[in-house]
Amino acid sequence: MLPQAPEDAGYYVYGTLHDVPGTGHLAQYAHPNLLTLIFQIERQWQSMCDRKFGIGNISIDGGFAYDNHKSHQKGIEMDCRPVRKDYMTGQAARCTYRDKEYDFEATTNLISLFVEHPWIKIAYFNDERVQTALGGARVKSLIGHNNHFHVELWPRYGS
Repeated sequence: MLPQAPEDAGYYVYGTLHDVPGTGHLAQYAHPNLLTLIFQIERQWQSMCDRKFGIGNISIDGGFAYDNHKSHQKGIEMDCRPVRKDYMTGQAARCTYRDKEYDFEATTNLISLFVEHPWIKIAYFNDERVQTALGGARVKSLIGHNNHFHVELWPRYGS
């Protein structure tokens, strides 16, 4: 399970399981390679930015399908929130790429850290400006990805 509140971490956690408050941690089981990647990127992120990024759904224990996350079953997919201009974190820090609080530049930098890593297969985020800025090949649009981006390891790193 992703550590929930490590001291001085570059990330915060959010989310719920079955829309039940206080259950987000139950959907944050990650493959060891994804945990390694998260820790590497959060350290890189901290060297670039003093804001935390939000990590949401990964997988539930046992790898079963849940809620609207058919793909989040192997611990190799993860959802993250776009970066906000106002430093807000936590459950209430939700924003879309269309909101005034959305920080395009910081979000582009964060997604870049993920997609430039060789273990990442693809990212989904519906801000076409981010897709264009990052070349478009590894960041694609997918229904439901206005308020978070999804990153996915190549399957060989989740075996």
